[in-house]
Amino acid sequence: MKRGLFVVGLLIALIALPVIATAQVNLPEEIAGYLSWSRANSQKSFAQSAHPTAKDIYYNDAASDTMMSKTFPFAEGSVILKERTDPDTLTVTTLYTMRKEAGFSPDGGDWQYGVFERAEDGSFDGGWMSVENAAMCMGCHSGAAETDYAFLSYLDQ
Repeated sequence: MKRGLFVVGLLIALIALPVIATAQVNLPEEIAGYLSWSRANSQKSFAQSAHPTAKDIYYNDAASDTMMSKTFPFAEGSVILKERTDPDTLTVTTLYTMRKEAGFSPDGGDWQYGVFERAEDGSFDGGWMSVENAAMCMGCHSGAAETDYAFLSYLDQ
């Protein structure tokens, strides 16, 4: 029985390995390791938002104290990442990101936004946006100015 479970587990790992290996290809260094970050939601979020479908939210160590204490503003270097998953295929399709960069955009809390979409080969294409290209992101996130432009409704209580 134990041997059978081991074989099944090994097969699952071997099938999943290519997905895990390509999950972070072509991502900038500051977000490439996001799967090792803290996850803000214990269950995939299907809540309606500007980012549809199933979502998981991750944050790096620099954002951790603020996330836990909800004492704002976030520290410089904080990164929050929303992973969008296709609910039918369970494939990660898009990464929506925001990173705190001092002096980047004082009117927007110094957050820089980025979008990275999965390409056909499994890698990610996209990048960090300039202030001019992030008007839609900044417009929406201005509604969360009290929480330093980060929506925190997904945080598990």
